Amino acid sequence: MNIAFHAGALALLPLLLVACASSTPPTTSSARSEPTFVLLGELHDNPDHHRARAEQLRRLIAQEPRTAVVFEQFSRGEDGAVAQARKTTPGDVNAVIDAAKFDRKSWRWPLHQPLFDAALQSGADVRGGNLDRDQIRKIVREGDAAWPADLLALRARTPWSDTQQGTLRQDIQDGHCGAMPEAMLPGMVQAQRARDAAMAQAMLAAREAGAKRVVLIAGNGHVRRDVAVPVYLQAAGVPASDIDAVAYLEPGSATPAGGYDRVERATAPSREDPCAQFKK
Repeated sequence: MNIAFHAGALALLPLLLVACASSTPPTTSSARSEPTFVLLGELHDNPDHHRARAEQLRRLIAQEPRTAVVFEQFSRGEDGAVAQARKTTPGDVNAVIDAAKFDRKSWRWPLHQPLFDAALQSGADVRGGNLDRDQIRKIVREGDAAWPADLLALRARTPWSDTQQGTLRQDIQDGHCGAMPEAMLPGMVQAQRARDAAMAQAMLAAREAGAKRVVLIAGNGHVRRDVAVPVYLQAAGVPASDIDAVAYLEPGSATPAGGYDRVERATAPSREDPCAQFKK
């Protein structure tokens, strides 16, 4: 698939890639007992979400020391550099995020520091789950031809309906305040699916490497049961009962059916109109 874009739309892409999957609310249900795969969502700019998840992460690692933590915030291609940085400078969070090529500005560092501190101080395995930005741009432009082979194979095993396609398309548009150019939507759906598949694959790889529990740190949209990472985990053979998808939201959020297993809420921080950046 080839998709044509105008220059203005491509200029928006870095902002869109960070902002996506940050505003979708979930449903609630009872928590599962000791799942292998725990997915902790977030609104990217809410510091209370990060602090609460860091506490939850410490509890999970205390329960199961052989826990791996997969971060949306850097790519799976940086795992070797991250492991070397941890070996060379143990406990140095700045060395680790530098090795991971963590984008401090886009992710508003140090908002995510409590999570990195919790993972690094515990000695848990730390892995990247995302694709790098150049790869994502290429997928937006070229579609299937730009997908990594392992992710394309996983996608081929994953049931996907017109309803899921429409849900994800609308979720991306809503997450960008209706400002996404129509010409970009097919490519952005492709990119979102590729990123979800990559995070699922990273979680599976962590388990294959010996982790007894794998925790994903990502935006709420990436942990949705109906259209995101859990879909690919299940396609790879993970039982639905071995997945716990938790959204972290703010009071008053709507809750679409089929989204999440549990919801945690925290007061919204003071922020400017989130749609203002897209209206520019």
